[in-house]
This record gives sequence, C-alpha cells and structure tokens, in this order.
Amino acid sequence: MQLKDDILAELKWAPDVNETEVGVIVKDGVVTLTGHLSSYAEKYAAGRATQRVNGVKALAMEITVNLPNSN
Repeated sequence: MQLKDDILAELKWAPDVNETEVGVIVKDGVVTLTGHLSSYAEKYAAGRATQRVNGVKALAMEITVNLPNSN
C-alpha cells in the first residue's frame, strides 16, 4: 500500500500529468497504470514519474490517449 501511495504522490507533483485521470494498481512491485489521458507526452510523463519511485520493479501501461478532435 505504501508503494501505491508513493506513486500517487509522485504523479500529483508531476506538472505535466493530470493525476486524477490515472489509476494505479500495484502487485508485488509491478505497477499497472490505467486511465485516459489527452496526449502521448502526458502518458510518457506518467510512466517516467512512476519509474522514479523506489520499489517499482516493472511497469505496465494500460493508458489510452484520447487526442482532441479525433474520432
């Protein structure tokens, strides 16, 4: 539970990530990020912020990017 809290705190302080749109699932140090973001840069920033947290062994990105004006 502490690892999840640390990741959520890191995402909150990442200026280029809307942390309210990112879900975090942690199991045995493996982190899965879920949600819908508005750009690939934001998706990349969320992944980099998560990897900065001590204790993250692996990262799975299940984030979709919903570009503006895309159908």
